[in-house]
Amino acid sequence: MKKIISSIAVLLLTGCSNWLTLTPDDEIVSDEFWTCSEDVEMAVAGAYRYMLETDVLQRMVYFGEMRSDNLQSSSPNTNERAVLDEGNILSENAISNWRCFYKVVNICNTVIEHAPKVKDLDNNYRKDEFEHHLSEAMFIRALCYFYLIRTYGDVPYIVEASASDATDYNRPASSQDSIATVLIADLKQAKQYAIQNYSDQNKNCGRVTKNACRALLADLYLWQNDYRNCIAECDEVMANYNVLPGSMQREWMLLPRKTFFSAVFYSGNSDESIFELNLNSENTANCSVFTSLYGNATSNPHLKPTTNVMTIYDDADARGMQYFNASTGRVFKYVGQIAPLAETKTDISNSTYTYRSSTSASNWIIYRLADIYLMKAEALALSGTSAEDFDNVVTLCNMTYTRSHPEGVDSLNHALYADQSSAAQLVELERRREFAFEGKRWFDLLRKVRRNGTPTDEIINDLVNNKYNGTLPDGIIGKLSNIGYWYWPIYVDEIKVNKLLHQNSYYAQQESGY
Repeated sequence: MKKIISSIAVLLLTGCSNWLTLTPDDEIVSDEFWTCSEDVEMAVAGAYRYMLETDVLQRMVYFGEMRSDNLQSSSPNTNERAVLDEGNILSENAISNWRCFYKVVNICNTVIEHAPKVKDLDNNYRKDEFEHHLSEAMFIRALCYFYLIRTYGDVPYIVEASASDATDYNRPASSQDSIATVLIADLKQAKQYAIQNYSDQNKNCGRVTKNACRALLADLYLWQNDYRNCIAECDEVMANYNVLPGSMQREWMLLPRKTFFSAVFYSGNSDESIFELNLNSENTANCSVFTSLYGNATSNPHLKPTTNVMTIYDDADARGMQYFNASTGRVFKYVGQIAPLAETKTDISNSTYTYRSSTSASNWIIYRLADIYLMKAEALALSGTSAEDFDNVVTLCNMTYTRSHPEGVDSLNHALYADQSSAAQLVELERRREFAFEGKRWFDLLRKVRRNGTPTDEIINDLVNNKYNGTLPDGIIGKLSNIGYWYWPIYVDEIKVNKLLHQNSYYAQQESGY
């Protein structure tokens, strides 16, 4: 019996995709495994571990970046080519499968269900440990659902744990707005339970903290057009810097231009990081997850930057030198080690881009300080009414803009962004410049579509003109005109298994031939 329990622990931490269905019966998991705080800690570690799976990490790029005007195809596989070159996303397309996210959700549900029982059994299980385990499970579950509703719209919302295939998981989809409301409530509780400071930077970035909860809350509020609460959560983050032992720093600061790329995207867990998925040190099983998409020194990329995205940076912007290699037309962020840095792009014409080794893996950043500045800027731009509001928008955008430029280069001109429309356009552009290839651009565009209530001609034309060169995919303008196309279809196998689930209406109509 104990040997079986130990094997469950190993499966949790080694990434076996079927660990929940490999246990002989539910009673072993419930009555034998969940007996002490270490069991809960191990299960929480399993939730983090599964977030590092290739299926999850690649879909964070697919869902949040691939369809945007930042990326085009290089040498994609058939599934990617259908999405990128042809503008077709079919329910048979395997990359639309959401199961990897629900696998993580189920681990979190299991922790949330069993941790209170363990607390009653283990007298050494401290209240603060118990609450923090809950905060981690609630945050990770909310993050998974946030990806799901932004990608698919309405999805099944499941909070019960399943320890075997006997559990009935046939559920209809719930509306994305109702799910977002529940996620916000959960995250408020998670924020209350979470640790503010681990006194260790790797844990401050790699495990859930109060600031991680605040950042995800701000993102959800922004998605729901609740700008007042978005700003409040951003302000809470900015007021609560994680002070490390022996450090003289007592407030948040963006890293300087000369060390930004190396510290944030190569070393990881930087001083401006809030939450990132750690693939460093022992977690290198998926070290090729990003090189398969963005390439490296020896492998061809599946995805490459669009011609347009390489033109949005001025000549002195370090991001335009380091996020991609313009001479080869390849993404460098997340796969590079040493990026050239000069006063202007002209000065790097003969510089070398040094890639990571094949045994090195970058962390995947979910939130960093720049997110906080620019989420607050967007909320202020869209809710502001006064000159002071729009002045503050420019100030926040200047945090990332001036950091990326040499000293003495002019900052963004406040006088040019003195109304809601121009301020909102500035934030959108600065977000695109700052977060290119980080899995955020498509969600930024969809958030704009949702605010307008429909894909406007301006949004559609900008996206098409920025993304495609030459002949457009057949019917792409018409597809983009329907808001349903901005989401993904539900994978056909899920609908076969769950008879209460129905295909998203746009794709149901398209695939039926009507």
